[in-house]
Amino acid sequence: MSSRPSFLQFLPVSLFGGVMGLCGLSFAWRIAHEVWQVPIVISEILGLTALIAFISLTITYGVKCTRYMSLIKTEFNHPTSICFFATFIVSILLLPGILLNYSPELALGMWATGAILMFGFAWFVLKKWMDHQQDPGSAVPAWVLPVVGTLDVPIIGNRFSFPGSREICLLFFGIGLLFAVILLVVIISRLMFQPPLPEPVQPTLLILTGPFALAFNSYIGLSGTMDITAAVFLYFNLFLLLLLASKIILIPKSCPFRVSWWSVSFPLAATTIATLNYTKHSMAIGHQLVAGLLLAVTSFVIVYLLILTITKIVKGTFVPAS
Repeated sequence: MSSRPSFLQFLPVSLFGGVMGLCGLSFAWRIAHEVWQVPIVISEILGLTALIAFISLTITYGVKCTRYMSLIKTEFNHPTSICFFATFIVSILLLPGILLNYSPELALGMWATGAILMFGFAWFVLKKWMDHQQDPGSAVPAWVLPVVGTLDVPIIGNRFSFPGSREICLLFFGIGLLFAVILLVVIISRLMFQPPLPEPVQPTLLILTGPFALAFNSYIGLSGTMDITAAVFLYFNLFLLLLLASKIILIPKSCPFRVSWWSVSFPLAATTIATLNYTKHSMAIGHQLVAGLLLAVTSFVIVYLLILTITKIVKGTFVPAS
């Protein structure tokens, strides 16, 4: 009998990063519809795909929890893989943006659940880091996921108008923005003064482009203005993307394929959304060109990762994220 591990045994929670990426791409094409009148059906199809992927992964990972709880605990206790549990929570925060037009009550309930989980998870991870001395070499881009994930709360939360909704969004915006600055300093210091990340992990450096893209999108939703602060968030993020963009080409060169790369898809989508929102305000030809290029690149990367993931699962060559 083969001793090869089953698909469930090494199914990583980081695969929920695919749901994040699909949600972000759906939102991006929705804004593209507003800016360039592209067919809205593209956004709808992507949103439906994200919803189906979330339901399928939740059921599958739930089965893994019942059969291999010891593996879940190992994954949760690992200093890096624990960060990817945030991908499940952020998916819960983003999917209401797809459901809102169809079932506002369901969207609100799902968003509220995600906000509570995000607050508790961010608190837990931060406390764990502060209670135990961390190895500077372990500071990797995935560290931003548990804490900066709080910036995802206002993305959809800005669209709700119940009493106190704005204050809740401001709370999460403040936590996420300030810790984004702190963690970026820590991680960039590690990149400058420690040995470089292994090549298969380097594409995840694009995760670092996520925080300020989310900050931009949250800020314009909370303030209702496209002012100099918003511009600073956007242009700094575009420069950071340009600095790290070469890592995208490492994805097909790195072997074996790792599903942690899915965490790269959402920061790309968030940057595309930010650029599209700014383009909607300015409509300058330069902004339109950049936004169009980012939309094309992000769509290609996410479709590429989706096809590769499905192919690996079907062929039985799927490998863990770590």
